[in-house]
Amino acid sequence: MSETHPELAAWLARQEAEFPAWAEATGTPKSWDFSPASLDVLEIHVRRRYTDANAVNDDVDSTFIQVAIWYIGEVARRVNDGAAWHSLPPDPTAPPGAPGSPQSIWTRTPRVALGPAVETPRVLPLNALRALLLEPEEDDDEEMAAELGSPLRDALSLKA
Repeated sequence: MSETHPELAAWLARQEAEFPAWAEATGTPKSWDFSPASLDVLEIHVRRRYTDANAVNDDVDSTFIQVAIWYIGEVARRVNDGAAWHSLPPDPTAPPGAPGSPQSIWTRTPRVALGPAVETPRVLPLNALRALLLEPEEDDDEEMAAELGSPLRDALSLKA
């Protein structure tokens, strides 16, 4: 991580610092061992806490979601040799809301990738969380749900 962007490094440090209190707050502190099986416990917590993917979007800046994103990414990074944290670089020419713009959730949300570029096989932990709560009849999200799968463990298979 020697070349990690300062904003990404700060985000990673913040989530790691929040993790112990987050784990205690779940009521299942001994479950969080960074194993693939621990993602099943996270899935239970997410499903209890949120009713749909929009509720996750609405809460994206909360400590619960931010640490959950970090946790999923850390599990993915640890089980995929050579995987590392990445973030989408800001693009001052990007239209508001487009990837790269400061308003885009995808610019602000880190991911784990196998190569040096953000577009290489990757996991988008926020999408993995959202995919848990997608309804099959939601046409816009059906393709994403099929691509990512529903269980969080599916997110461990980095995709291009």
